[in-house]
Amino acid sequence: MSTPEILLFARGVVALLDLWPALTIAVREQWGGHESADKKTWLASELIDAFESAVVDTPEGPRLDPSTAAEPPLDIDQLADMLTQVMSDEFEAAIEDGSVDPLATDILRLWRDVVAPTQRPAEETVGALERKAAEVSRQGVAATSGGGAHEVDENGEEWESDSDDDEDDGVPQLVPAEEQQPREREEPIVDDDGFTLVQKPRRR
Repeated sequence: MSTPEILLFARGVVALLDLWPALTIAVREQWGGHESADKKTWLASELIDAFESAVVDTPEGPRLDPSTAAEPPLDIDQLADMLTQVMSDEFEAAIEDGSVDPLATDILRLWRDVVAPTQRPAEETVGALERKAAEVSRQGVAATSGGGAHEVDENGEEWESDSDDDEDDGVPQLVPAEEQQPREREEPIVDDDGFTLVQKPRRR
């Protein structure tokens, strides 16, 4: 049961996943095997389906339940757990770049913008996300596995890492789940559209 709001939300979710460097690299490098691209599509559908639970069937057709639509069906912790679990189970990767919570926050913000747009129409918000995703797709995202690899900073610019140090810089940092180590989290940067930007971890 889709509504115009759900269809717009779905477009935004796809764009946000396209803007997630960790997932982009996991799919490109086939961390999830030959079906990595299909797993990304499946993740998008799972996220959309979870929020589609707010749609109710009425004699006039499906619509968002006004009494519950303002409250997202999932909260930030549930979303973050879902994203983390999928990356671990489907791509055998742990995300150490601090991007999971900002992505979950952006999905919730997108939902609220679509359900009850305030400063500007939700169509403009989603359109801006899709343009950003298209730009990032053209630029590409580089992965790092250490040792002089090319990495990408928060501005999408490539830089050369030092070849002999043990620093775990780079966005994103994908490591096997069993090697995941806690790291200090940084405050997210919010762009002019109200969506968070993944930052390059500071050198230690």
